[in-house]
Amino acid sequence: MEQSENINELTAALAKAQSEIRNPSKNTKNTFFKNEYADLTAVLGCIRPVASANGLSFIQSVEARAGHVCVSSQVSHSSGQWIKQTASVELLKTSKNPIQDLGSMATYLKRYQAQSMWAVCADEDTDAQDLGIEDISDEKVAHLDAMLDATKSSKEAFLKVYGVENLKSLTDSQYEKAKKQLQQKKAKQAAQ
Repeated sequence: MEQSENINELTAALAKAQSEIRNPSKNTKNTFFKNEYADLTAVLGCIRPVASANGLSFIQSVEARAGHVCVSSQVSHSSGQWIKQTASVELLKTSKNPIQDLGSMATYLKRYQAQSMWAVCADEDTDAQDLGIEDISDEKVAHLDAMLDATKSSKEAFLKVYGVENLKSLTDSQYEKAKKQLQQKKAKQAAQ
């Protein structure tokens, strides 16, 4: 963590703000674990009004450099004093959609840094654990198979897009996304 030469006024204001901040409500559902958590909007929503009332501001910036997503978060006081922390995560070299992955990683980093710097507890995080994600059910495999046939979609191309060897290897999240895309394709074909 970096800081200005003095932080006495900042820490006094931050201590007062932290005593007034209430943890955000859980407003989003984790599709893998089926648990609820507070997203970035909820976390920042509980911080901003209290920070402002105490002469504090919170700035977050995102950069992509050398194959990493970097997020810097800074708490500043009206006196000019500040503290700053930066975190980075390597972008996957096998990413199918690097921009989407960058956005997802940046959002996670921003949420975790905000929680850390403001001592906010937004959830019992399990999404950072080593995931043991299960494959989709046989019924879901059969459903996708039927939809691929009905839309005359290439199964090989479909598997390549999702980066899996077979339909069974899809996650529930990927299944939901694929199902929606195939339903949209079917509707477009029916409209023609």
